[in-house]
Amino acid sequence: MIFFSSYENRPVLDGRLVIDLLHIYYDIINENYYQEVYMSLKDKEKWDAKYSNDDRIAAKIPSDWLTTHIGLLSDKGKALDIAAGEGRNSVFTASLGYEVVCMDISEVALSKAQALATEKNVKITTLSADLDNSSLPENEYDLVLCFNFLERNLFPEIQNTLKTGGILFYETFTVDYLKYSSFKRQWVLEHNELLKAFEGFRILRYREVDENQEAFASLIAQKL
Repeated sequence: MIFFSSYENRPVLDGRLVIDLLHIYYDIINENYYQEVYMSLKDKEKWDAKYSNDDRIAAKIPSDWLTTHIGLLSDKGKALDIAAGEGRNSVFTASLGYEVVCMDISEVALSKAQALATEKNVKITTLSADLDNSSLPENEYDLVLCFNFLERNLFPEIQNTLKTGGILFYETFTVDYLKYSSFKRQWVLEHNELLKAFEGFRILRYREVDENQEAFASLIAQKL
């Protein structure tokens, strides 16, 4: 109930109403928090199960988009591989001399990434993180890789975590891939979306491909 005070006719909330409103407020906060935790655990279980087979989901060979543009890399500094999976791109980047953080939600995948690094005699640091609800350290990395993963909330995080002059390699599915898959539209890029998301960067390379039942966009951009 709302009362009005005699001083300038200002409204005053009943103390019981304030307590009830606070309870509702904290219930909403807690519900959102536990929902995020639940979804995070479900995602982790899903990807752990997917990576649990002895066979690798992706080959040990790094992405062509990365290897064919090796001339754009400085071969030194700190690198972050987002949604790195079994680590093929992390291990390749480490072989060039980068200090690599290999980040993924699946500890099973990260275990395979570490095994691949050992096999190739390179060192990587693995980090298990929920990428849907992650923040990245500011001005930390000279190179960021993101392949076959889309979380739009990470776009500004990627921009902030790259140092000035740092390089971004990004490649993932576009809306054209819906013709060949059961993906939901929010899982894929719109046409030219990466160009718009990183319009403040210097665009070094860009392409959109739709052939042989594959459809994706590839970007290499430098933070100015």
